Amino acid sequence: MIAVSIIVPCFNAYSKIGRCLASLRSIDFPSDDYEVIFVDDKSTDGTYEMLKAECETVKNWSVTQLQNNSGSPSRPRNEGVKLAKGEYVFYLDCDDEILPTTLKAYYNHAAKSDACVVRGPLLADDGKRKILMNTIPEWSSRFSKKERVSKIIEKQSTTPPQLVRTQLVVSKRIEWPEKIKMGEDTLFLVDVLCNAENIEYLDEPCYIYNKRPALTLSTTQAYGDKELSDHITVWSLVQSKLGEVGVDYSKTRLFVGLSTSLKSLIHKNKNDIKNETFSRFSSFLKEHEAVINDYKLSERLKEIVISALKKDFKEFKNLCRPRLLVAGHDLKFITPAETALSEHFDIRYDKWESHTGHNEKQSKELLGWAEVIWCEWMLGNSLWYSNNKKGNQKLVIRMHRQELGTVYAEKIDFNNVDVVFTVSTLFFERVIERFPNIPRRKVRVLPNYVDVDAYGKEWHDDRLFTLGMIGILPSKKNFHLALEALRTLKKKDSRYKLIVYGKKPEDLPWLTKNKEEMAYFERCNSYISENVLDDSVRFRGHCDIKKALAHDRVGFVLSLSESVQELPGFESFHLAVADGFASGGVSLIKKWAGCEYIFPGTVIFESTSGLVEAILDFSADKDRFKTLSYSGVSFLKENYALTEFVKNIKSEVSAL
Repeated sequence: MIAVSIIVPCFNAYSKIGRCLASLRSIDFPSDDYEVIFVDDKSTDGTYEMLKAECETVKNWSVTQLQNNSGSPSRPRNEGVKLAKGEYVFYLDCDDEILPTTLKAYYNHAAKSDACVVRGPLLADDGKRKILMNTIPEWSSRFSKKERVSKIIEKQSTTPPQLVRTQLVVSKRIEWPEKIKMGEDTLFLVDVLCNAENIEYLDEPCYIYNKRPALTLSTTQAYGDKELSDHITVWSLVQSKLGEVGVDYSKTRLFVGLSTSLKSLIHKNKNDIKNETFSRFSSFLKEHEAVINDYKLSERLKEIVISALKKDFKEFKNLCRPRLLVAGHDLKFITPAETALSEHFDIRYDKWESHTGHNEKQSKELLGWAEVIWCEWMLGNSLWYSNNKKGNQKLVIRMHRQELGTVYAEKIDFNNVDVVFTVSTLFFERVIERFPNIPRRKVRVLPNYVDVDAYGKEWHDDRLFTLGMIGILPSKKNFHLALEALRTLKKKDSRYKLIVYGKKPEDLPWLTKNKEEMAYFERCNSYISENVLDDSVRFRGHCDIKKALAHDRVGFVLSLSESVQELPGFESFHLAVADGFASGGVSLIKKWAGCEYIFPGTVIFESTSGLVEAILDFSADKDRFKTLSYSGVSFLKENYALTEFVKNIKSEVSAL
């Protein structure tokens, strides 16, 4: 006779089931006395095929696959029970581990006490340590059924692993609710406890719950309208079911469920809560208001509860946004996204005076408010926040280029940093090369964004003869090459001109003190005069690029930066290339290191002469020019859209 059937639901588990399989192979229990039933929920990553091969090597293992994906572990568990031959069933998730002695200890205890269900503690593994959880130290064999149910509901999470008599599940038609995606384990447990005649607790861990952080937010972690609706349904049903055995769920466990739901609404929110679901939530809270008022909720969570009790949907949605603090000395790359980010985050700024200078008192006040800290640049701001953040706060750092030439990151304890964003593929590798103290697993690529629709795109035929450079400082931007290109082009057609945006050398004190830099730009000035280009080169200074490029009829934006292989490099992304296409023009690049990972190869040239030939060709064919311009806009929308930038931030922060 088979004593225990272990049921393992699986879906696309190929890369995460290894620990589970290893633990199943290490079970210390007679192989003829238990079976392992894998139920695959129509995986698409080869999980089923892999498990078939595994099951051929172990006589008491088997695998079956559902015809269609069900979307949750519930149906696979229910199907597993139909196949089970064991006196008891034990449910195990595919990314968790059963302990070697679990079956022996739990089955022996069940047989000795004639238990219908045996519950026990677990070990939670966060990748750093294993923490014992779900213990009930005051458990007594003299407890009544009401006391046993109450203690389990109050002291334990409703995780699936437990030894349950198969006949109880079958005869009482207890099933995992397949239409519920959130809280289904609570309903199943409550049904088992309410129908069980003999409930036992064994003070011995039965499994390891793996809670290592994932790289991306899974569908079961994301929280929105469906999840909140399911929770309201589950809370209401559980309150009613437990009431039949004399247990008040609102007083024993709802505090935990409500707190978890509220925190998920803040940190995992899909931002799709419907008014109808909000009204249900509000009504549920109102029904249990007297008990909920006694809960020791944080002030942050109390605000959300109060907004729901007031039926203020707008305030509720605003409060269900993570508090994002953006800190840094130069915020030009992030502040234009504020409106889009504000849909998902409540944003405040800590504007630093320099790489290290800031109002520390103000920074500490803002730190006390924040839940997520975004350090723009990996400079002194990142070092300060990594040393001062609290354990429950998330720290995100976004680095660009200049950080690779500094030592700030060498001093940062990256145990206190959750994610490091780089703006390009090349700089993903360069930051790891430059700072080996940064774990590769914490680094992501988050390119600059381009709000294409915010640019003026008015057409004028003058665009075919107007070049532009956005930023010419320092000399590695190769302004002189642009002048040489202009001179060559004007020999073909006098209509060519060059418009320069950004500061001049004399506008930057640090540059005026650099003799080599100033000598370079003096040569540029001399070149302009010697080649009679004074009327063909116009310096526009700082302006709104989104409007200026089209207004000034710029057709070709040039990216001529020096290709620097050694650290820190020179260009990390070069937003000017995106500006050119977004404004209805064409951007052309003289190849620099990493540009091929960012922009299409059709606009990258090995030499200035090749770039000049391209300009001449496009100037002579307006339709071809416009075709390339349109394809550039499509490329930007597909790869660097503001909506995608915000979506990636939301996804990464939610997964922390």
